[in-house]
Amino acid sequence: FKVTFSPENEGQLTTSGTGHIRFWKMARTFTGLKLQGQIGKFGRTELTDIGGYVELPDGKVLSGTEWGNMLLWDGGLIKCEISKLGGKPCHNGAINECFMEEGELITAGADGFVKVWDFETIDNADFTGDRGLFEMEPMSEIRVGADGRGKSLGKTLNREATGIWDAQDAAGAIWKLDLSLE
Repeated sequence: FKVTFSPENEGQLTTSGTGHIRFWKMARTFTGLKLQGQIGKFGRTELTDIGGYVELPDGKVLSGTEWGNMLLWDGGLIKCEISKLGGKPCHNGAINECFMEEGELITAGADGFVKVWDFETIDNADFTGDRGLFEMEPMSEIRVGADGRGKSLGKTLNREATGIWDAQDAAGAIWKLDLSLE
């Protein structure tokens, strides 16, 4: 589903798709450069398709799941699963997009919601209790469209429009969203 080169770590990239996430590093060999991949290990967490993820500045990766929670990956292993308070899913359905923008993490789900999360809280998250969940609430959220079926999200290219994003719903309509917390 997705391939990205690391904005922070040269020679590192991440891929994701049906039932997997893979972390790649460029290695210098006697025949030249080669990619060496490490498959993400889900451990006790249910296997999931991963459509949306974002690499954090320290090399950890935050991804979405089909059931609407987020997974924080560190070194190819899940550090913790993130849900809302009370074990409720972060989104009601798959998380399609994850972005980091100006110290905030942004997720867009198939439920039609775009949510803004505190980066520091997620970056320092660790599981608590037997379920391995870290619970938190978004800083803000906005619903895209009346039918609540989100498709994709992207940053507006207008440099003067800080906090403005474009979203597309499942019906093909384009929405302009103000995600600034001011």
